[in-house]
Amino acid sequence: MWYNYSKELDLGGVGMKKNSDSVSANANNIVFDIQEEQTLHNPYSQELREQNSIQTGNVDALKICWEEEYSGSVGRLAKDDLRNIKNIAIGVITLSSRSAIRGGVSAELSFSMADGFIRNIEDNIHDGYEVLEAIHAAQLEYAKLVQKLGSDSKYNPIIRTAKDYISRHIHSKITVSEMAKEIGVNPDYLSSLFSKTENKTLTQYILEERLYMCENMLKYSNYSIQEISAYYSFSSQSHFTRLFKRSRGMTPSEYRNLFYWKEV
Repeated sequence: MWYNYSKELDLGGVGMKKNSDSVSANANNIVFDIQEEQTLHNPYSQELREQNSIQTGNVDALKICWEEEYSGSVGRLAKDDLRNIKNIAIGVITLSSRSAIRGGVSAELSFSMADGFIRNIEDNIHDGYEVLEAIHAAQLEYAKLVQKLGSDSKYNPIIRTAKDYISRHIHSKITVSEMAKEIGVNPDYLSSLFSKTENKTLTQYILEERLYMCENMLKYSNYSIQEISAYYSFSSQSHFTRLFKRSRGMTPSEYRNLFYWKEV
């Protein structure tokens, strides 16, 4: 999501210090004007509560944060009203994507989701209230994703450790023997405990997690289906397509055509 801008734009050192000084001077003038107007920003504590609710996957707390009343307001980021709320959306969604990562969402997925949310707002939304709705929809999607990842915290610590292992190795081949060795238990015991606790085998769980991650990549990223299937260690694109269709009732292509960037 973020770039080395000097590399992307082929910027050299000539004139950069002059431009930097100009930017600093202009920014200082704006800060001075804001201080003269005695304008108060929204409380930092409120922002922390909002982002913490995303990081912990607490959907109810997030909705309460949206309803909070406080003195001050979100800063003015542009003269034009629509551009202002869109700039705010970029900031809020970016913060939310980082909170989701701290809550356990993969960085690549979280970044791709943010790209999708922001580009949808930029390209398809032209009303301030709809932008606000899109911000809340994005935050809610992140909170729900973290909630799903953390919903098993009440279970046996061995199961939790196994799920953490799967999450960390979701892009590579996972074997029960290697997982059990790292956890420090017998492979047969781990398989039996997991099946008894989760009502599904480890193999089924790993496949479900991979398909779920692929589902989100299809919705929120520009990666090709072949790249997604390889990224999540399916033996081939055709194998991925077959498993995805069996689980979701449609091919990855059909799913992307139906949901791409629309659930934001």
